[in-house]
Amino acid sequence: MRLPPAECGACVHQSFVRLSRSFHWLLVVGSFDSSALLVLAATAKTSSCMHRTAARCLTTLARGMIDLRRGHPPTAELPHAALAKACAAAATDLTSNAEAGLAIQYGAPRGCASHLDTLQRWLERRYGSMVRRDGLFTTNGASHGLELCAAALTAPGDEVVMEAPTYFLAAQVFRDHGLSIRSAPVDAGGLDVDALERALRAGTSRPKALYVVPRHGNPSGASLDKDRRAKLAALAREFGFYVFADDVYHLLDWSSAPLRRLLEYDAAYASGESAGGGDSSDPAAAAGGDTAALAIPDDARVVSISSFSKVLAPGLRLGWIEAAPSIVAAVARRGYVVSGGGCAPFTEQIVARVLESGDADTHLDAMRRRCRSRCDALLGALDDAADVLRPLCRPTGGFFVWVEILVEGVTAARLRDACAEDVAFLVGDACDCDGLPIGDVAPACLDRHLRLCFAM
Repeated sequence: MRLPPAECGACVHQSFVRLSRSFHWLLVVGSFDSSALLVLAATAKTSSCMHRTAARCLTTLARGMIDLRRGHPPTAELPHAALAKACAAAATDLTSNAEAGLAIQYGAPRGCASHLDTLQRWLERRYGSMVRRDGLFTTNGASHGLELCAAALTAPGDEVVMEAPTYFLAAQVFRDHGLSIRSAPVDAGGLDVDALERALRAGTSRPKALYVVPRHGNPSGASLDKDRRAKLAALAREFGFYVFADDVYHLLDWSSAPLRRLLEYDAAYASGESAGGGDSSDPAAAAGGDTAALAIPDDARVVSISSFSKVLAPGLRLGWIEAAPSIVAAVARRGYVVSGGGCAPFTEQIVARVLESGDADTHLDAMRRRCRSRCDALLGALDDAADVLRPLCRPTGGFFVWVEILVEGVTAARLRDACAEDVAFLVGDACDCDGLPIGDVAPACLDRHLRLCFAM
């Protein structure tokens, strides 16, 4: 049911009109090419929308649903040709190269050696920093990586701290493992590490793990600066909790000053810590046949969890964990990993070809340019609506802008209901992990916020 103009539209319709005019100009000059926002441009052509609700302003001459909710790349912009070429080459190899048949056999638990070699080289070049070959482990994507870390490094009843707001589907992974969820506040600089420290020192929070999106957060768009990263890693060592760093947006960065990954502040990873031959594909062999001997040292705390879903194609279902070798060994000795072996040996061979050919770089660079253009367009339009809509920060990467509604009495849920047939966005409440706040922190109030995805 649509809200009456007096209740909602009168408060915000002028701002949406200004948004539409901004997008109309950007479409005319060709710097913004998202077809979903053509609807916004159309509304600028008539003054009659000044007397309609915000929802109606957005949907004049609509070409179907506008989707600003989904956090994934447009299907039309995925690297179809590059993947088709790699698949064709892999298929040819299967009939002409005996060794290529290994790609359809059971794989090594940590991943195919040739793929991990290629991945290491590619990541070092893209990150501009050292990547440990013995710290890599192939997964079926970031969600699978998070599942593996929760299974290997926590136990039922343990506490896990999440950001508020946070990636709205991660909490269920932790609940599936019987973990107790607590929430920590977020500001324009990302996770409030000072608030976390106060709770830790007061003893009101004793986490076994902390989940954070340190770069271009989902949904906040915020990034932890180097001081917060260093402090968070130090707190993890001091208080003995793991940091699960969701790094899927780290490579989608167009800032002038790229940040070191949170993992690089982990003492065990940076120091060359080795877990008894940590590069072995057999976790039992890495400990001389005794899996109980694979102890994780106190200074191995941070796990980087990432994926090709955002930077290449989500349907590949391929990602990686990166951590100190002792942590990787703990993951590799999970029963189903030992039983089933590597999770994606054939896909690894296809993706390795895309990385080696340079097609992955071409795609990623083009994607960053498109996302930057769309993000700039959205931020510019929000500037024109600054009296009623305020972004938490100005992202320099990722997919999302986190927006606060400044008008009293207008919640994101009400606006969603008004737009139900025409435009979709993620309401702020959906990004709540439903965990008790740490320490003396007030519960997050997210009902007047919304997440907008500019990648589509």
